[in-house]
Amino acid sequence: MPRVAIGVPVFNEQNYIAKTIASVIAQFEDCSDLEILISDNGSTDHSIREIEAVLDLFPKPSSAVRLSKHETNLGAHFNFWHVYDETDSDYFLWVGGHDQISRSYVSLGLRHLDQFPEVAMFCGKHQAILPDDRVVEDPVEYKFSQEHPIERYLRSMATLVNCYIFHSMFRRSSLNGFDRENKAPSLDHVFISRLLWSGRLIQSSECSYLRRYFDEAISSEKIARGSYAHQSNNVQFYDAYLGDLEKLSLDMPEYLRSWARHKATDLLIQRFGIPFAKSR
Repeated sequence: MPRVAIGVPVFNEQNYIAKTIASVIAQFEDCSDLEILISDNGSTDHSIREIEAVLDLFPKPSSAVRLSKHETNLGAHFNFWHVYDETDSDYFLWVGGHDQISRSYVSLGLRHLDQFPEVAMFCGKHQAILPDDRVVEDPVEYKFSQEHPIERYLRSMATLVNCYIFHSMFRRSSLNGFDRENKAPSLDHVFISRLLWSGRLIQSSECSYLRRYFDEAISSEKIARGSYAHQSNNVQFYDAYLGDLEKLSLDMPEYLRSWARHKATDLLIQRFGIPFAKSR
């Protein structure tokens, strides 16, 4: 069993996937204890062709990189968890099908997570790939090093905006009991807070996660589909967050659990509004 697995869920990424896969395979240069699963979710463009062309170019262990092909689109939720379930490792990392990771990303993450058991998430610094393909420095810094899990959880609820740290390397054990069937909008917020319950975040300046950003039309389309929590669809998002916090705090004194519930509810309303209330 490899120590680290990288999952790359793909759907219609023909313009970007070659660079993504190249950056992932490059991790073998200084980390052999690695497996990669690329999962194409019924792409209707030439994503498969681009992936196979890159795989043919790079020398790699024959069984360490796999490509899973689905005939139809089974949904983003399915594809994300498919690459997780079909790999077996101590640590896991999702890489978006249009993003990239810098060299030594995996080896640095492995070193930090092995050396510091109090660390739950390892991520490189944030760089932005703009719609014109330029890569620019775009610092996104979070301070999630508080000692108590409730402090880290609540701080993430209050301050998370750019969720690129969703693409941190993390311990699989941190997800024990997480409701994976939940399809609430902006579930990446809940996911990040869940990982922070089990430990702190390291954002290393020695490597980078290169996150691709699209034009406003594509972002507006995601909002229209209900992918993001906002004032017209936030009830399911609130339920996911508060339900997860409830499960995580079961072994704590009731007074502390009650305080955490009230504080979390206040933070959600401050950021996302009263449930179902639409702004005028």
